[in-house]
Amino acid sequence: MEYIKVLLPSIGVGLLFWYVMRGILRSDTTEREDMERYYRQLDSVEAVEGDESETADVEEKHTHGTRDEGRPD
Repeated sequence: MEYIKVLLPSIGVGLLFWYVMRGILRSDTTEREDMERYYRQLDSVEAVEGDESETADVEEKHTHGTRDEGRPD
């Protein structure tokens, strides 16, 4: 019984740490999936708008937010 009293705080802190990290990682994964879904939808809307206007101008490649910012060339 003495060993349980000694180890219980460490186990409790470990479980709390695990629960918090699990929440952070799950929310990050969900946010990345939502962002990717948004960018796919935005790209499809831009493609439809580009097909409708069909001008002879050469369009520059669009980048979205931080997807390409900060990356070395």
